[in-house]
Amino acid sequence: MKRFWVSWIQLTEDERPLTDPPTEEVIGWWCSGHDAADRPILCAVIEAESEDKAKDAVEANWEEKPGEVGPFRFIEEVAPDFHPGNRFPIANGWMAERFNVGR
Repeated sequence: MKRFWVSWIQLTEDERPLTDPPTEEVIGWWCSGHDAADRPILCAVIEAESEDKAKDAVEANWEEKPGEVGPFRFIEEVAPDFHPGNRFPIANGWMAERFNVGR
């Protein structure tokens, strides 16, 4: 399994995934701001077999109806132990467990 750092524009006002916690492919997610049209810019660490599968995981977790996940800004393969840094804090609970923080 590979790990990807992914960012996209969410075309809905609600930036949250459809379920809490999201499916196990989502290791963590954050809203990093808003674009010029005030749409959420989301980032996530996704574990998947390929870039296409990482996109599928984003769409499965944030797209109730087709087209709610806007354009992908980037999808970068990263190291298996990648953590996005201090700007993206790892919350306690499911996210800490998936990042193996404190183990």
